[in-house]
Amino acid sequence: MDVEKLFNGIAVIVDNEIEKKTSAIYKIKQLIEAKNIPVAVFSEIPQLDVIPALASASFVILDWDYTNGELEVEEGERVTIPGGLVENEEERLIEFIKKLLTDVFVPVFIFTAKQPDTVIDSLKEASLWDDKKTNRIFVKQKIDVDTEEELFSAITEWIKKMPSAYVLKEWERVLRETQNAMFNEFYSYSPNWAQIIWNMLKEDSIENQQEFGDFVTRSLQNRIQNYSFDEASIQSDTPPNIEELRKVVEGERYLSYMEQPAQAYTGDLFKDGSKYYLNIRAQCSLAREADPVVYCIRGKKLKSKDIVSEDIRLTTERELVFSAKKHFSLDQMCEICQDAEKLAEFNRVGLQYILDI
Repeated sequence: MDVEKLFNGIAVIVDNEIEKKTSAIYKIKQLIEAKNIPVAVFSEIPQLDVIPALASASFVILDWDYTNGELEVEEGERVTIPGGLVENEEERLIEFIKKLLTDVFVPVFIFTAKQPDTVIDSLKEASLWDDKKTNRIFVKQKIDVDTEEELFSAITEWIKKMPSAYVLKEWERVLRETQNAMFNEFYSYSPNWAQIIWNMLKEDSIENQQEFGDFVTRSLQNRIQNYSFDEASIQSDTPPNIEELRKVVEGERYLSYMEQPAQAYTGDLFKDGSKYYLNIRAQCSLAREADPVVYCIRGKKLKSKDIVSEDIRLTTERELVFSAKKHFSLDQMCEICQDAEKLAEFNRVGLQYILDI
């Protein structure tokens, strides 16, 4: 895994000793910059309003102690920090981390002089750490990452345990490259390309805001062709449980509108009592009419036992199995799908088998 290539955006460091050239965090900053990764720094915990701007960061590095136990005053004297102030700073940091994890998805590293277990205990108390799950926060002592090899080896090992972070960074890398190339391409056609497309869609759509956004997204997607995901970085040692599988599949297939859209869309699912209606009318027809008629398939909610059978499965031998006597190869399935009569018979047999279970 090429960390330099993966984290090619700006890194953010929040540490009150970041300007001290003899500090451990200053050395860490230099190690990051040596990898051609730009670094933005904060010497104190930022305001919560800053968090949306951190969404595009490669990663965020936080210290845990912003008081260091003492303050330096005039003539080199030092005054011990009151315990209440230390607690207040920790509360501010925890509040910042909570909102950071809630509002954006970005790798969060805590590099501290404290023992990691002490920090993790505080994170547990704040419900920011779960020993039973892979956590989005990476905690390490500064002395353990004071060389380039130690720092980037530690980050690499954490990324391997956090597939979501790896996928995000690899996807962002490809997306950013394609996005820049696409906007440069459109600009070369005309500096007014956005106006041209906007006016075209405005003439042909009720909700041209959405249509214009869809055009940009679709144009970008059509140009992406160099994804390169490392399967070893995606796989996990812990297999997903049934509930996780259900949630992921539902989350991928069903989305809820934040606001009621101005027009209907293909795939909209309407609920009326215990009945469900799936809109299958083509989007081009829905977009052109002010008050279009929708074409819906009626359905109803079923229990898992009504739609799932362990007997029906797709095997590693590329066969769809209904029973010991009823099974079809994928080649047979291709032939069936190209013949209306065979497909009707297949559906009849399959439905009858399910009803008999």
